[in-house]
Amino acid sequence: MGWNASDLVFSALIEEFFKNQYSTDQRFVALNALATGARELASLPIPASKVASERTSFASKMLPTPLHCKYLSAQKSDTQLVPLLMDQISRQALNNEQPDKNQFPEIIRERRLRLQKPHGITKVSPSDPLLQLQKPLQTLTTKFIDVAAEFFIMPFINRFWLFLRDEQTREERTAHNEGRGRYYGAGTGLILNPLVLSHVMRTLGILVNASQNAPEWLAVIAPESLELAITIGTRPISHTASSGDLEDGEEARQEREASVLTSALELALVVLNSSMEIDGGKILSLEHTTLILGVSEWATKVFSGLEKGIKVQGGGGLHEMKLGRAAAGIVLKSDELRSRWGRSMLDTR
Repeated sequence: MGWNASDLVFSALIEEFFKNQYSTDQRFVALNALATGARELASLPIPASKVASERTSFASKMLPTPLHCKYLSAQKSDTQLVPLLMDQISRQALNNEQPDKNQFPEIIRERRLRLQKPHGITKVSPSDPLLQLQKPLQTLTTKFIDVAAEFFIMPFINRFWLFLRDEQTREERTAHNEGRGRYYGAGTGLILNPLVLSHVMRTLGILVNASQNAPEWLAVIAPESLELAITIGTRPISHTASSGDLEDGEEARQEREASVLTSALELALVVLNSSMEIDGGKILSLEHTTLILGVSEWATKVFSGLEKGIKVQGGGGLHEMKLGRAAAGIVLKSDELRSRWGRSMLDTR
């Protein structure tokens, strides 16, 4: 597969994202660009911007230089774009909503052509080679399902694993130090900070959903994404995961921890729902049984804890509703997978 300009841009963006030299706002901008770029390539709708039209006009024609600089510095990244997209995707997964054929005719037709088998042998009429040379060359457009695994999702996941390993190693090497001599991988503004990490998981969920019809989805994208979701949702990623950020308040820290758990569950929900839509969950259940059993046990524990009244850090209100909704959806879908393929599933743990 040849390199494309958009592929180079997104590959460079993923690589730059994991460098510890950017602020939280800049990381949000990068994640928003990945999510919107993937959905545009996949011909999927993008929510309209909530920024007023007056904010996007060219300020230097209306304001003097000092106010222009203040205007530009006051602009913040859109932190609600990715959560809104992921919330819409998770709702569709829970309600088993299918895309409208009238709304996305290209996607439905492309999927039908990929799955439909040819009928018989089609006779090809001979043509003059000179006439073929006279036809104008058609420019091939890049489709997201053709580049999703190679340039978007797998580089993102692999780079995250490498980054997590390096951060944990650095924390272990400085664990004996005190004060500023000790490194905190989940410090304010870093990627492992719950605020940024939850945004990362939601962005990955959007990419996984947009690449559902990719040929590598069942074999590569689905199991790798599900393993990452289980790891983030069940294991501490930093020595400071239980103690919170040093500079943040208790309430903000708890809210962010709940958001990480919710985003990990939503990513797992997207994977399970897409797998059931493609082949009824057969390949994922039979070839990756441990992942199905693991995500089922994890979601069941979270849901049963919520039913018993156990308070999750940052729970309550909207966070508790989303957390319970995602956990319940995974429990239902994993039970459905086990009821379909339970006799053929082998627990190799």
